[in-house]
Amino acid sequence: MRRTLTAFLVVAAVLLLAPGARAQNRPQDKSYDPRPAFAEADANGNGQIDIEEFHARMVDVFYIADANKDGVLSVEEYAELPFSGAFAEADKNKDGRISLPEFVHIRFVQFHDADTNDDDELSLAEVVAAYEGRKKP
Repeated sequence: MRRTLTAFLVVAAVLLLAPGARAQNRPQDKSYDPRPAFAEADANGNGQIDIEEFHARMVDVFYIADANKDGVLSVEEYAELPFSGAFAEADKNKDGRISLPEFVHIRFVQFHDADTNDDDELSLAEVVAAYEGRKKP
């Protein structure tokens, strides 16, 4: 259950914060489709989000979310991210802010939870399964 939830959180964050995805409905809206955002996150267009693409996207997401540009995410800034319920888990040093390394770390944990076949890439099927809260067989 925890693996499914964290997989869902990471995939949603990656996909919802892709440039064109902000204009789409939030995932709480059942009409949201993660496929267009997946295509945007897949920088090389090979149908997979690999570790490098994921890392680059998470750095972008962090700086987009850092509204006041102070180099950390406050509770309020983090709360603006889709599925931001992992603040306490992400804030490793418990200073009430999330640094870029803390942010990237928690997202990589979630990436690996979503990567059900352990190939260090997220396929569209894994993303959709995580989004829908399903475990891939």
